[in-house]
Amino acid sequence: MGPFFFGRKKFQQNQNNLLILVFLFSSIFSFSQITVVASDLMMAGDKFYQGVDDNPSIILGTPGGNKNWNFSFLNAIDEDTISIVAPAGTPYASSYTNANLCMITSESGWSGTTINYTYMNKDNTGIYVLGESDAVLPAPTMFMPLPLNYGSNHVDGPVSVEDQMYSGWQLNWYYPDTLAPLFTGGTCHTIDSALVSASITNTFDVDGWGTATMPDGNDYDALRVMVEQDYTYTVQIYCTDTLTGTGSGWFPGGGDSDLTNEIHFVSNHPDIRYSLVTLKMDSTYVESAAFLNSSALSSVNTIESNIFNVYPIPSSYELTVQTNNLSNNKYELFDLNGKLVKENNFYQSAQINLSNLAKGTYLLKIHDENGYVNKKIIVE
Repeated sequence: MGPFFFGRKKFQQNQNNLLILVFLFSSIFSFSQITVVASDLMMAGDKFYQGVDDNPSIILGTPGGNKNWNFSFLNAIDEDTISIVAPAGTPYASSYTNANLCMITSESGWSGTTINYTYMNKDNTGIYVLGESDAVLPAPTMFMPLPLNYGSNHVDGPVSVEDQMYSGWQLNWYYPDTLAPLFTGGTCHTIDSALVSASITNTFDVDGWGTATMPDGNDYDALRVMVEQDYTYTVQIYCTDTLTGTGSGWFPGGGDSDLTNEIHFVSNHPDIRYSLVTLKMDSTYVESAAFLNSSALSSVNTIESNIFNVYPIPSSYELTVQTNNLSNNKYELFDLNGKLVKENNFYQSAQINLSNLAKGTYLLKIHDENGYVNKKIIVE
């Protein structure tokens, strides 16, 4: 055996060591990152208490992985209540036949409490806003794309959100007749109407993953989602040539574009189905921080997951739930859209028939007298 053999043996040993290191690092990498899917966000029956800090001192840090985001110092100056319900029975449900969720936001302010109803449709590809109260959007606009993974990005739009004609005093306030010669090069003399067309383009960029530390001291695996919204509007004005009529027609009346930026920190923790923290930005400056405050996290009355044994997962035909808990128990099974597909009361064990369900991921919510626990179920 010559030196070539020993050199080759050494090379193979180094190769093996390198493969082991690659395997170890890839294992760490894959287990440290998370994926957020439809069942991780917003389901009917959820309720969140969101604190608002209007003067946060936050250093954003750089994009990348294995980050530590410290929000422990955030202070709730105001608090909003967010409830996620089924649209049926809400005031404007008849205008949103395609909605499967309604987000009811109760915001406290100096003038009292304001309640808003935002109608949404959630599926495996994302959460879409259909409108707010009686203001129905011409087309859905994206609230959050799904699934979310580190490095993913998505552009939604431009989506038309307004095509409205103006006349009368509203028109005269912004476009008096004295401006007609300016817009038409002197060919017209009056402005009769204005058509305002607006569109929204939302851009989502998942540029970081790591751990978010909340004000109550708890840590959550999270993704950082950069969101940019471009609201663009254009104005067309109809001007009349009162002398000959030949110069009458539509003319450009201007327009503008407004960019807003938010940063969402989103987790797949089974009891946190809303953004942990949402930062509203003014350029690179953090203007305000909305966050699930301690009352929200502690009010989620969860119990230890090991109290209930659920098997097999994944399952095809039947799922078994067992517990030594002597109290009365109840299970609820939801699909990814938050629709309740099965429910029943049980004592110490239950068999759930899955044979009539479509393949996919479901959320099993099991209650006892002390609270509840969530478990993801996969039907194959």
